Amino acid sequence: MSRRLKLDHAPEPVLIEGDARVQALEAVRHEPQLPEDYVSAISQLWRQAQGAFVEIGRLLIRAKDTLPHGEYTEAVEERLPFSGRTAYQLREAARWALEMHERQTITLDRLPGAYSTIYLLSTLDRDTLLRAEAEGLIRPDLRRAELVAWRRRRLGKSVRTRADLEARREKLQRERERLEAELREIEAALAEVDD
Repeated sequence: MSRRLKLDHAPEPVLIEGDARVQALEAVRHEPQLPEDYVSAISQLWRQAQGAFVEIGRLLIRAKDTLPHGEYTEAVEERLPFSGRTAYQLREAARWALEMHERQTITLDRLPGAYSTIYLLSTLDRDTLLRAEAEGLIRPDLRRAELVAWRRRRLGKSVRTRADLEARREKLQRERERLEAELREIEAALAEVDD
């Protein structure tokens, strides 16, 4: 004799972990309800985005450093979902952030969440950066507009000292060297194309 349970309707399907329906149910279960829930969820995603900016910058640096001469721009940068200028800012922001973290000058967790703000911080000379830090400007919630306004106020109020000018000259010389190297790469690539 069979002991089957008789149901008047079909049993609910068993959902396995990883099933899209399970994931949808999980998402609804964890959907923010209160303002602080939204802020918490968005803040968590923003921190993840900051980590992604640094990782993207790291990969861009590695690609530029390891790919054969001239291949980075053509094979990578031109096919990215953002401009070459954005790629440059991501590289320089990541390079600076990682250097600051390694030196234990400014740790990654103290940096703003936006790569463009980190990039702008990277353009500050040493003395200006120290002043920004002393004034409590370097923090995770720093916004680019706030940093720009602070720089304008500072430059408007202060007379540039010899040290400021020498630091700026040194930074511009490094930038010139980088641009000249990039220009040589492009010229070499153009020479190869013409052949």
